[in-house]
Amino acid sequence: MTALLSLLQNIQQTSQQLFDCLKQEKLALDHDQLESLNEISSQKQILLEQLGLLDQQRAASSPGKNFNDFISNSNNQALIKQWDTTRKHIAECQQQNEINGRLISKRSQVNQDILSILSGRNEQASETYNAQGNQTSSASLLGGVKA
Repeated sequence: MTALLSLLQNIQQTSQQLFDCLKQEKLALDHDQLESLNEISSQKQILLEQLGLLDQQRAASSPGKNFNDFISNSNNQALIKQWDTTRKHIAECQQQNEINGRLISKRSQVNQDILSILSGRNEQASETYNAQGNQTSSASLLGGVKA
């Protein structure tokens, strides 16, 4: 069980590094530091590959298919606590990655809308958000935006 505890600690540390990288990515997106995104993306890819390898080791370390049950049935409090902490770190990474993905997607759509306007193509603008945060379809690029 000591080896499994060490493995889970490695997963947690690597996921923390990934979370820090994702926070850097969000800051770069927020501050239009687009030149740093390539470096951040490379680092993020390396960390994801490391997590993938660690997760394969984790999956191979349990006899059954349900790792949660395996950990719970171990009655090893250090292992249970470490697994809970590790899962929380992974969930934070997933949430931050989703936020970043939405930012990138929205920027991409705005760029496409601007290109459509500049090129004279008559395409419907994307959805925008009203003051309540609900998406609305609009024929204008800024039609649904309210201060």
